Amino acid sequence: MHHHLILKGLNKMYTNYNMNQLTLDLSTSFSPKENHVAVFIHELVEALQINDPYLFGRPREYDLGAMMKVVLFAYTRETFTSRKIERLAEENLYARWLTQERVPTYRTIARFCVSNDVQELTNKGLDQLTEYLRARNLIDDALFIDGTKILADANKYSFVWKKNTIRFDQMNREKLLTMMTELKEAYALKQIPEGTTLTVDMIDELLTRMELRLDELENEVEATKRLSPNPAKQQRRTLKSQVRKLNAK
Repeated sequence: MHHHLILKGLNKMYTNYNMNQLTLDLSTSFSPKENHVAVFIHELVEALQINDPYLFGRPREYDLGAMMKVVLFAYTRETFTSRKIERLAEENLYARWLTQERVPTYRTIARFCVSNDVQELTNKGLDQLTEYLRARNLIDDALFIDGTKILADANKYSFVWKKNTIRFDQMNREKLLTMMTELKEAYALKQIPEGTTLTVDMIDELLTRMELRLDELENEVEATKRLSPNPAKQQRRTLKSQVRKLNAK
């Protein structure tokens, strides 16, 4: 009888706990602790007033303030690559508070990080944030320096791979894809070839930057297609023009 009661209780639990239901309705009501670093980051970025519409003069696909907040917060969590920042923005409650639950994609994060418009402001915010963290002993300087090196190196568009200096901004599509395949293999195996000045995290971020470069190349091809008429169409137009001239004679 006793065993029967246990089973009955288990059956009831299984009835209520149903992971076949793929959605979970949550009402998120969250207030961060007043002394949390996320609150400082929020106030710091708000003080920079980077959402002034006249500051950059054109619309953005993302909110500049929200992006800077989540990127700076990620740095305090020793998270420096775009893919890992996306994961943090999705899974961390303080990060979701900073972005008001608008989770940016890793490509959007990478585009933000390489934007000339915001780099100076990000560096300014990073300097103030670093001072704040150091004053409270909340920072591991060695890890933080390593992390900011990842960003600096990724922004150079060049790196040393097997003793060769690679400039991926000068590669065509085929060479870029070949290089990305090599990097992906090294990243998957977590093995860095000799004569290479990269870490695993640097490879992760470089792959993201290369994806953006591929996008640029695709856009350039599309723009060229729009500007340069199809040779076959051009030939047909020329023939029609010649026929019209002959008919007019």
